Amino acid sequence: MSFDISIKIAGQAGQGLQSISELLIKVLKTKGMHVFAVQDYMSRIRGGHNFMQIRISDNPIHSMQEHCDILIALDKNSETIHKNEVPEGGSIIYDPHSIQVDSPDKRYLPIPLYELSKEVGGVLFSNMISAGSISALLGLDTDDSHAFIKKQFAKKGEEIISKNMKALESGYSYVLKNLGNRKYIELKSQNSNKLMLINGSEAVGFGAVAGGCQFISAYPMTPSTGIFEYLTRKAKYFNIVSEQAEDEIAAFNMALGASFAGARAMTTTSGGGLSLMAEGISLSGAMETPIVIVNAQRPGPATGLPTRTGQEDLEYVLHIGHGEFPRFVFAPGHPEEAFYTTIHAFNLTDKYQVPVFILIDQYLADTYVTLNEIDLTRVKSDRYFLENEKNMNHYLRYKFTKNGVSPRAYPLQGDFTVIADCHEHTEDGHITEETEVRNRMVKKRFEKLKDMQDEFGTPIYYGNDKAKTIFLTWGSSYGVVRETVDYLNRQRNPAAMIHFNRIYPFPKNDLEMAIKDTREIIAVEGNFQGQFSHFMKAETGIDVNRKILKYDGRPFTVNHILKNLTI
Repeated sequence: MSFDISIKIAGQAGQGLQSISELLIKVLKTKGMHVFAVQDYMSRIRGGHNFMQIRISDNPIHSMQEHCDILIALDKNSETIHKNEVPEGGSIIYDPHSIQVDSPDKRYLPIPLYELSKEVGGVLFSNMISAGSISALLGLDTDDSHAFIKKQFAKKGEEIISKNMKALESGYSYVLKNLGNRKYIELKSQNSNKLMLINGSEAVGFGAVAGGCQFISAYPMTPSTGIFEYLTRKAKYFNIVSEQAEDEIAAFNMALGASFAGARAMTTTSGGGLSLMAEGISLSGAMETPIVIVNAQRPGPATGLPTRTGQEDLEYVLHIGHGEFPRFVFAPGHPEEAFYTTIHAFNLTDKYQVPVFILIDQYLADTYVTLNEIDLTRVKSDRYFLENEKNMNHYLRYKFTKNGVSPRAYPLQGDFTVIADCHEHTEDGHITEETEVRNRMVKKRFEKLKDMQDEFGTPIYYGNDKAKTIFLTWGSSYGVVRETVDYLNRQRNPAAMIHFNRIYPFPKNDLEMAIKDTREIIAVEGNFQGQFSHFMKAETGIDVNRKILKYDGRPFTVNHILKNLTI
């Protein structure tokens, strides 16, 4: 029997949402089920209203849903906010100790979390009781949950492990004994599915490891911190130097210095931190020194909504840094694409000696998905250093070449001097103000664009080959638009999407071929101005017929897009 279930766990920060969610999604993944789990959290350490929405299916899934079949309300506010999202036949789990419900509504399932937790050892165990109750409603056995608990609490000793297992069983047994007739479904292991569970931050970090990253420096800033934390945890296993800098200016310049010395280097930040890096980014353009910059977007301006999502930095990234110099800009749409894009980013920054930007956002960074195992045979890490340096009498760091890429060496690579300069310079790196040299050097840098245009990043066409309506997406709107296209095609409304990962250099020839017979072009973007639409028109002269825009800090849903189609 095919299934598609949505579970929402809601409450305050500090009530154990993460613990419940982590157990569920890891157990479900172990059983071969497809998972899509979205976090929504406020910018505070404790309190506020947060939730985790977990969608489960026996088929691959790519977006969240607006409704939830099972709601676990850990406080009264959560019950009030989300009760209307639970359809008839769904379940609202609540604790009568903290939430008073005087309603004949059959959706409500009282589970005495507080009383059961006291029997186990204290209120801290109520989250594990909740996890047990959900497992019972889904018809999951507890063997995999026990394995998770043993691993999760291994360092805290047998007593803590035993109490958590007891708490899990307590919630599980209570539901079977008192609410067994309300079991939602009997989920069976999908043994044919061997899946990995990963979020966008981990995918970028994993891609950085596979791409040969040797140095990362960053100043923690939500929602980019997950990438930095991932690489820091892996640093000792892969000989990566990880440095938490005092601010974003220092973080960027540390990474640039490491790159100049020959290391594959990257930095991570969000919009406000990126602003501080602007001068250093321009320096990388002048020095022609490779660097990978991950900008995890969040709504601005200024601090804006620091834990929410948005696609507001595209135009900024396209132009950041004073002066003119080429760059790559990527915006992967899902974790698998983020993994491979990060590998390519390291190869391309080395090959063309330009900064490479990877644009993600809070939604992509924090959302967990299940994927088929990554194909590591596709992984290739290429280096592009000067060869035959022993036979060189005079090294020209900025030598004029046909494709604009000069031979790159790192200090002490050979018996010659390596000079890099922030001023305009001659071929050997010395400062110059000669007009002829200046003109040739600017042209040399932009000569790279011809080959950059043919590199990784062809747009993805998905949907009906004869579609008259085509959606344009970039970045994290990929999954929700894909499911919208599937829905429209099932309704016999021929539709398709074109997803852009590489935004600059813009793949205009591919776009023109894909939309030549299209009647309606609709851009879907997480910003107010339709930034991608503006850039596409500037590059190609092609304008969209309609824009579906969202800028409230929350991700798109299929329902939201469909509603806007009928307006």
